[in-house]
Amino acid sequence: MRNKSTKHNPWKWAFFTLLTLILLVIGTIFFKATAPTNVPAQQEAYSTTDTSVAVTLNRRQVNALSKNYLDRFLKDDKVKYRFVVGNKYATVIGKTHFLGAQVQFALNFIPKRLSNGNILLQTKGLSVGQLNLPVKFVLSYIKSNYKLPNWVYVNQKKKTITLDLNRYSKHRSLHYSAQEVHMEKGEFKFLITIPKGGK
Repeated sequence: MRNKSTKHNPWKWAFFTLLTLILLVIGTIFFKATAPTNVPAQQEAYSTTDTSVAVTLNRRQVNALSKNYLDRFLKDDKVKYRFVVGNKYATVIGKTHFLGAQVQFALNFIPKRLSNGNILLQTKGLSVGQLNLPVKFVLSYIKSNYKLPNWVYVNQKKKTITLDLNRYSKHRSLHYSAQEVHMEKGEFKFLITIPKGGK
């Protein structure tokens, strides 16, 4: 009986070679995806592969955004207030109750960009007509009686309000960060980041 010679099928070996390469690539991607990353506390990491766009707004545009946001946010709330950016100050305009009377106030702040991309509003002055109300009293009233977004923090002791853009961006597909705040020029630059592959 004649022995049949074993023939090697080149397509068969090419298939197994390709399959091996695919498995190696998948394994490498899985390893990198599941490997632990060092992320600083209270701040999400955005790599250089993320897509970022710098947006510069003027005073009018910031006020339009503020009005639109508060109109929707306070739509079903009886207590209304406004946040207006002027030539020198950012101002919260609202009403408070003092000695049984309803008093309108204008609380002025100087905005300051923080290193983490948030904005700190430092109290500069308070206008309440002829009354001399303490700033801490008005801030405490705002904190207790006003409906505030969960990314806005009032600290009546330090007389500040923090606009936490990191928290605002937490459950959104875009991340917002303040880059520059120029009250004199009326220019406000923000960085909008689209994380690679989504959040």
